[in-house]
Order: sequence, then C-alpha cells, then structure tokens
Amino acid sequence: MDKLPELEPDAFVSFLEDLWNERGWDTSVKQRPDETFFIIGKRGDGKRGVLYVFPTVESHVKEKHMKQFVGFCRKKGIDVGVVATQGAYADPSRQIAESKGIHLLDRETLAGTVKEGGFEDILAEYTGGSGGPIGAVLATLQSYGVPVPDTLPFDLPSFDTQDIIARLPIGDDADASGEGESVGEPQQGGFDSSTDGDGDSESSLPGPLTSIPRPNIVLPVALLLLIVFLVGSAVGPTLGLPVIGGGSGGTSGDAVSVSALSTAGANATAEVRWNSRTTKTLTVNGTTYTAPENETFVLVRMNVTNHNESPMSFGQSSLALEVAGERYGYQPLNGTTGFAEGGLFAPNDPREVWLAFTVPKDATSGTLVLRDADLAVRFVHDSSIEPEATEPSP
Repeated sequence: MDKLPELEPDAFVSFLEDLWNERGWDTSVKQRPDETFFIIGKRGDGKRGVLYVFPTVESHVKEKHMKQFVGFCRKKGIDVGVVATQGAYADPSRQIAESKGIHLLDRETLAGTVKEGGFEDILAEYTGGSGGPIGAVLATLQSYGVPVPDTLPFDLPSFDTQDIIARLPIGDDADASGEGESVGEPQQGGFDSSTDGDGDSESSLPGPLTSIPRPNIVLPVALLLLIVFLVGSAVGPTLGLPVIGGGSGGTSGDAVSVSALSTAGANATAEVRWNSRTTKTLTVNGTTYTAPENETFVLVRMNVTNHNESPMSFGQSSLALEVAGERYGYQPLNGTTGFAEGGLFAPNDPREVWLAFTVPKDATSGTLVLRDADLAVRFVHDSSIEPEATEPSP
C-alpha cells in the first residue's frame, strides 16, 4: 500500500485518534468551526501533544496555518505538534514545519506508519476491508441498516465528474468556494489570532468532490453510492445518513460559534449529533423567556443515541458550555424542560433533547464539554437538526 485509502472526513479523524491511542496517548477530539479538528493527547510520562487535522482530500495546508499552529504550540507548551491531512501541504508550510519540529502526516506517510506499526487491523475498521472510500461508504450504509455487502468483489475505477456535478440541481451557493470562518481562539485548544500577525482570516477548506467511483455495480448500491458522494449533506438527512461537517450555526452577526469536545472516537458508547443557535429570547409552547441583561442564550439541540447495552444517564447537568475559560451550566427555564425521562436513554433508542445556556452577550465562541468524565461520548455537528426549544412528547 503506497497511499492510505481515501476516508470520509469523520472516519479519518477517528482513525487518527485510534492510532494515537494505540501508541499510548490518552486522547480527546475537538471539532473546530472551520471543519478542522484537534486531537488532544496526554501520555503517562506527562507529555502533551496536539494533532491538527485537515480531514478532506481538498484540504490545502497553507503557510499561515502552520504559523498559527506553531504559535499555538509555543503558547500552550505543547511537547509534540503534528499536522495531518488527506489533502496537500504548500511548500512554505513544509519548510516551517521542518524548521520548527512539527511532524507532518499525509496519506503516503500514514500508509508507511500502518505498515511499519502493524496497524492494518485499525485501518480495516474504517475501510470495511475494501480499499479506498468505497469501504468506508459501505460501512456507513450498513450502520444505518441499508442492505449492502461487506465488501465489493472488485475495485472500481474513478473518473472526473465535474461536468456531471455541474448539471445536478444542487444550486450555485453550496459553499463550493470554501469561504469559512475566521481563526479565533476556540476554547480548549484553539488559536490566538495574533500568532501569525498577518491579520488574514482562515477559509474553511472542504470544496466540491472531483471524482467518484464509476457506477457499474448492482443498480441499488450504485445509486446509493452516487447519492452519498454527489449530493452529500443536501439529501443525507432525508435518507437518514450522517452529515459530515463541523461548526455551529448562529442566526445573527452576534452568534456564538460553538464547537464540541468529544471524549471518545469510534469506540464511543454514545453518539450526540447536535446543532446550536444564539438568541436573546426563547419561546416554548407560547411562553417566552428572555436572557438576563448583558447575557444571551445559546440553545443546543441534540440527537442522542446510547450504543451501550444498558440504560445511560445523560442529563442537562452532564454538560457545560466553556467560554473564555469559564464553564457555564445549563439555564433552567421555569415550567419546561428539554430533557424527558430524567436524562435516561435506553440502548439504541435515539431521542432528541435540548438545553439552553446563558453566556455573556459579547461572547464569540464556546465549547460544549462534558462534566462527567466517565461518559464516552462522540459529538458530531449536524446542521440538519433544527435548534429549536420544544416541549418533549410524554
């Protein structure tokens, strides 16, 4: 294997986390608003490491990204700094990494790591035993109950699909330009925007797909694969498929940009798909609640799935929103609650819940964190979830 098979972005992040865990790191994952990730690691000898992940094949790690990461590692006293991508590195970024002792990982170097370390079994969990993105897609479809085979009996060639994509009724404003949010300092491991000194804002990196497998297999499977690869998040929620992506949406220019800190990767006992919005008032079943003076609401709605074999306790008090180093617990609202059944979740019975936080009105970013260290939770931002406050059904 000369190159690591292309993985779905979330799968690539989870694969890297598992790789670090296998090498003796105790890790957590932070999803950043610009669709990059931090894998934050600690070792028994006290060393701290951060793996800065650009998970898409369209990613282009630029000089300014590397400057900011070097500044961040220096400021936070990070012992081991690593950057990983399925995409490419600009030559200046490679030069900075070499001079500052930052380790770079791409699909070629990761293939060597897998071979030398004997980590083929870890990679197989994300490729489904099949090379390339097909295995990962098949595994995803299987996890959602779609009757597809474990592997394909042959490899599928690829071809350029820009002309096909251009003819699809997706629209002209589907973020193909990749323009995203500026680099601020997300809590729990973000950047200080002053570290590179050039005043530029960072663009989110994912862009349109450039190639897909040729649809020359059994028709139902081919159609499903084409849907997943071509229109992705545009129809994923309709089919019940996961939406890949990060960051929180807000409803105004004063929105708080929210990220989430996972405590587990692919082996999580619970998955929390979430979305959020910022608002001064909340209306629940005709009752309007107003945030205190100089504060604003951050409403978070979640779809929680307990993958454990026994019921899981996951209540509002299990969560906090960290803003500028301060943790804010949930804001009780008289006469209503966003969590039914006392925060108990039965095995494999997904349920939507919500909670609100009140934070300073001038807050610009926050991180959703777990107060209960025993919970193994994987957070996934899902823009298809409407962040609304509604009374749960009895």
